[in-house]
Amino acid sequence: IRELTLGEGLACAFDMAGVGRAREQAVGCLGRKGKLVLVGLTAQPITVNNSVLFSYAQQCVMGHYGSTSDHVPQLVSRARLHRLSFKRSISGVLPLADAAKGVSQLAQKVGNPIRLILKP
Repeated sequence: IRELTLGEGLACAFDMAGVGRAREQAVGCLGRKGKLVLVGLTAQPITVNNSVLFSYAQQCVMGHYGSTSDHVPQLVSRARLHRLSFKRSISGVLPLADAAKGVSQLAQKVGNPIRLILKP
């Protein structure tokens, strides 16, 4: 990245996966006043290996959730009217009784799932 940006680094990097190692690499690619935007969700902590350089370069980490509570009814309405399809992002449907199995599958990335649906 440094070579491609002639040593300047990135103005902005996005973590879409929520993977700690990817975040660490992204911070290392930021340029002066660069921003790391966290989109992918995880319960894992964020690590800044060199806080002196991070502060000196005036870099920042910011979160982005991407939606608010009023978006859910809008999406449900559009899906009901067949104006929106989630089919391509649904990796599987599991019975509600297999919820723990689904969480494990997502956490361990078994089959590289995007989204699992629990069916009551």
